[in-house]
Amino acid sequence: MHTADVVIIGGGIVGSSIAYHLATAGCRNILVVERETHLGKGSTGKSMGGVRAQFSTPVNIQMSLYSIPFYASFEERLGYPSGYRPQGYLFCATSDQDMAYLRSNYEKQVAMGLKDVRLVAADEIQSMFSQLRSDDIVGGSFCSSDGFVDPYSAMIGLMTWATEHGAHLWKNAAVTALLRDGQGIAGVETNRGTVATRLVVNCAGAWAAGVANMAGIELPVEPLRRMLVPTEPFDQFPHSAPMIIDMSNGFHFRPEGLGFLLAWNDPEETPGYKTEFDPAFIEK
Repeated sequence: MHTADVVIIGGGIVGSSIAYHLATAGCRNILVVERETHLGKGSTGKSMGGVRAQFSTPVNIQMSLYSIPFYASFEERLGYPSGYRPQGYLFCATSDQDMAYLRSNYEKQVAMGLKDVRLVAADEIQSMFSQLRSDDIVGGSFCSSDGFVDPYSAMIGLMTWATEHGAHLWKNAAVTALLRDGQGIAGVETNRGTVATRLVVNCAGAWAAGVANMAGIELPVEPLRRMLVPTEPFDQFPHSAPMIIDMSNGFHFRPEGLGFLLAWNDPEETPGYKTEFDPAFIEK
């Protein structure tokens, strides 16, 4: 039987980050179990790659105050690129209620030490991006250190560093059961064998509820398909633009290559493990 101090289930960017940080803390007997043949085939490889500290909850703000400078110095630390581009996040409010929400978030962010965030007036947004239809914008918030990374590149960098420093990675290894005894977790059963461990980290993303259920835990996580639409190349909008979010409907976009990536919520989408692209999404 194999043994590990820690078994990480899921080798996406979260599992890779956990492996990296455990390795830097001195843990050597780390096993990452990834069910796919290649890393990043789940949510990581399909991510829009946004990183921001403009959150409403202290835990997310605190994590971002750590992670964004980390991505900025990623290559220096790990020797691999993260693709970090500090082009900012611009939230556009179209109602007084949304503006009050942004103002409340801003106060929390500043109180926790975020220095690059500021509230912006409607006329400033118009002057920044005259191409936007801004007649309904009442204001917004902008943070210049927010931006984007290449999630696949960052994941590979984290996992490569971790495995170079003692962590082990099993690919094409599906978890079939979590073993328990009177003390709690006792091991992880996979199609590659059983691993004795007292510590499991659930990094299965959209599939995390199923993993938790193996331990008798009901995790309130539901998978919901989100779709990204790349545009054809065009230069009618500046490619130095930030991620821009319309708070009224969740529509957001950012520069990508010679064009832009567009994303918005589909109110008719229902929870499920659908990973194929729906062409009707563009028509909606």
